Amino acid sequence: MEFSLARYEPMARLMSNEDFDFLKAQPGFGPEIGKKFRRERRRIFRLYLQDLAGDFHRLHERTRAIVASLPAEHSALVGILMRSQIRFWYEMTALELRLSLSCSVDARPLVDAIGAMYAEINRLAAPSLQLA
Repeated sequence: MEFSLARYEPMARLMSNEDFDFLKAQPGFGPEIGKKFRRERRRIFRLYLQDLAGDFHRLHERTRAIVASLPAEHSALVGILMRSQIRFWYEMTALELRLSLSCSVDARPLVDAIGAMYAEINRLAAPSLQLA
């Protein structure tokens, strides 16, 4: 499985106010344009969230399979996996709630959650079992 956190970096800019402020300053800007712009940004952001959740699920599934095949001395990985899954879904729920309420959103905690799991598993797993 190919995985890269860089794929999700556009999420931060997508929800920033910088582009909206630029658009707002343009001649002919009206409230309907602003609403449509924000609605489309949220739609695109949610597409990124779907991809991120899919990547997390595939990464978590693959890691569970690796952990199941490891000797007992690697049992600490089970706790790491559980904490990573809880953290990821907590951050996903919080982000969805903020999106639903049209609040400002920051995808970094969510991306960090999947990145932390990926890094921790790679750090602890035997070199021959490291994830791609």
